Amino acid sequence: MKLSETIRSRRGALGLTQEQLADTLGVTAAAVSKWENDLSLPDMALLPALARRLETDPNTLLGFSAEPACSEIAEFLNLLCDTGRQKGFDAALALARRKLQEYPASGLLLVNAATALDGLCATDPALRSRMLPEIMPLYEKAAASPDETVARQAKTMLVLRYRDAGRYAEAQALLSELPGPVMPGKEQMQAGLYCSQGRWAEAGQVTESWLALTVSALVQALATLVEVALAEQRPADADAIAAAGRQMLALLGYPGLTGIHLELVAALKQQDAPRAVALLRQLSDAARRPEPPLQAQPFFRHLPAKPDGKGQTAELYRAMMAELIRQAGADPDMAFLQGDPAFAEWLTEAKAEFAAG
Repeated sequence: MKLSETIRSRRGALGLTQEQLADTLGVTAAAVSKWENDLSLPDMALLPALARRLETDPNTLLGFSAEPACSEIAEFLNLLCDTGRQKGFDAALALARRKLQEYPASGLLLVNAATALDGLCATDPALRSRMLPEIMPLYEKAAASPDETVARQAKTMLVLRYRDAGRYAEAQALLSELPGPVMPGKEQMQAGLYCSQGRWAEAGQVTESWLALTVSALVQALATLVEVALAEQRPADADAIAAAGRQMLALLGYPGLTGIHLELVAALKQQDAPRAVALLRQLSDAARRPEPPLQAQPFFRHLPAKPDGKGQTAELYRAMMAELIRQAGADPDMAFLQGDPAFAEWLTEAKAEFAAG
């Protein structure tokens, strides 16, 4: 928080007028007004007395805080994502750099900003290739944080990015530094502690956040198992794994596109054109009928919602379909479909509906 904002906020909280604060410090009300409107600064000699009168300390008064509040980080991440969607990645990157200059020692802000920037270019391989040199140093700095939670999160992301870049030795070295799973996990222990205190909403939020992350990891594991089964010439196993994953996601209220995609991977790897086209049509149907957000499902009532309360499901579905259409002509796994009339018909319809503009 700026000095001007702190003075105005603390004075208001204490019920002081500008005149009363000015009398205490031996200055004019006009001087206080200039401080609060960021038109001038208090004399350095006045800072100790100003801090005492506002019942704070000089460091807080001057905004010397190593870590922003969690609420400030959450608000900033929403702004960062909105900026990326509306003004592009470069504008988001510039915004992140300015915020990181405010809190250069905050590992929590650093790793979350890096993850948000990473997510903004997740569906555009060309943009990700161009921007990873900007994002990777943020992860690498966060990985050296003395905060073990921050360092672990950053190292986990670095393992994935090193792997994607073929830097396997570096990925393996970092992976060996990550602690193995602990049972019971920290999240379950925290939820149990909240339950013991009757803090049910907090217990629900911790558990639901853990469940959402676990489901995401499980989907990735199932996708890998589908590829393994197909590589080992076990197509029936691959189909069974994909179908089971889709059923699980449906039971938990996850968007239909996620489950359909698992089965689509299996159909494409097996070059099963009729099945692949049928699943592509199911994806189109699902995108036309965006489901309610996860918070509407009984398993996720306590997950934080966007501050404005507006869902992004329809917008996200259209973006996913547009990306799928873009990749249809370049994805090697879909090359076998290029001469298929049913695929051509689906692609024409999908472009007209989802890729317009």
